[in-house]
Amino acid sequence: MDVGGRPMLGFMLERLAVLRVDELVVATSTLDRDDPVAEIAERNGRPVVRGSEADVLSRFAVALAGHRADHVIRLTADCPLADPELVELVLARHLESGADYTCNVLPRSFPKGLDVEVARRDALLQAADEARDPAEREHVMPFLYRRPERFRLASVTTAEALAHERWTVDTIDDLEFVRRALVAVGNAHAGWREILAAVGRTVVPPAGAVWLRPAQMTDAAALMAWKNDPTAVRFSISGRPVTRAEHEAWLALRLQDPATRIWIGEVDGAAVGQVRIDVEGGRGCVGVAVAPERRGRGYGRELVAALCDELNGDLQVEALEARVHPENVASRRAFESAGFTADGAADGFVRMTRAS
Repeated sequence: MDVGGRPMLGFMLERLAVLRVDELVVATSTLDRDDPVAEIAERNGRPVVRGSEADVLSRFAVALAGHRADHVIRLTADCPLADPELVELVLARHLESGADYTCNVLPRSFPKGLDVEVARRDALLQAADEARDPAEREHVMPFLYRRPERFRLASVTTAEALAHERWTVDTIDDLEFVRRALVAVGNAHAGWREILAAVGRTVVPPAGAVWLRPAQMTDAAALMAWKNDPTAVRFSISGRPVTRAEHEAWLALRLQDPATRIWIGEVDGAAVGQVRIDVEGGRGCVGVAVAPERRGRGYGRELVAALCDELNGDLQVEALEARVHPENVASRRAFESAGFTADGAADGFVRMTRAS
C-alpha cells in the first residue's frame, strides 16, 4: 500500500537508511506471494533472506547464518513510523546494560508502532534451538523475555505514557492514520516526537474509570506510602515496612527491568493505587495496592480488572498468580471477580491463579 508516494516497506526502509548499524536486512517468507516484498527490498538496496512464514524465529536464525552480528535489532514492517533515533536509544541501553534482550515495550509506554527489540546473537540462537511453543517461534523474542531468571533483560520507557496510542498498520484505518500523520507533520523523516506534536493524542482516558500508566521514579513517594500503610504491611509477604533508601533503590532497578512491570492506576487523573507483575518462567505474580484514602470503593477489583485487560494478548505472561493473606477478604474478592481461583497455599498465603 502507498505511503508517501512509495510502498509502505520502501517508505520504512528509507526512514531507516540513517540507522547506524552494520547491515539492514529484510527477512521475508519463501512463499510466492512475498516475492514483491523481496523486490521492494532489493530496489532499496537491502539484502533479503527468506524462510518459514510462521516460524519467524527460524527465519532470524537463517538471517544470522548469512549475516554475522553480535546483536540483532528486530523491527516489524507494519511499523512504518519507526524512528531511527529511538532504535539507537534502545540499542545504546542494550549495549551499556550488557543485557541479553532489551526493548521499549515491557512495559509499553511509547505508541504501538514504535516497537524496538534487541537481542544478543547467542541468546537468540539459544531461543531458536530450544523454543517449542508456536508463539515463541512466531513472535521471535518471547523465549527470552519470558525467562528473566535465565536471560538478563533491560528496557527503555518514556514518561509521556502513550501506550494506548496506535501508530502501527494492521487495518485500512491504521493506514489512513499514518497517511494523515505524514501530511500533518510535513516531513517523511520526522522523529516520533515531531509526529506526536503534529497529530496529538488520540486516546483519552474514560471518565470515572481506572486507567493504568507505567510507574516512574516520580511515583516513589506514593508507592512507598501505600506499601508502608499498616494494613498493607500486615497483609504483605514481607510483613515489614521499607525504608526510603531501600525502596528507591529497589524501584530504580525494577523500572529498568522488564521482569517487573508496575502501573499506577488513575481515575480522572488522580492516583488510586498500583498494580504490578513479577515474571518468572512465563508466570506473572500479581501485586495490588489501593491508596488508603481510596479503600472501600471497589478500586482493588477495578485495578485487577484493568491489569487483566492490559495483559490481554500479552506474550510475556502465560498465566497469572496472586498470593493473598487469608484474612484479606477484600483482596481475595477482587481477584475472584477477575477470574482468579484458589489453587492451594504457599508460605501461609492463599495462592490464586488465572490463565492470562
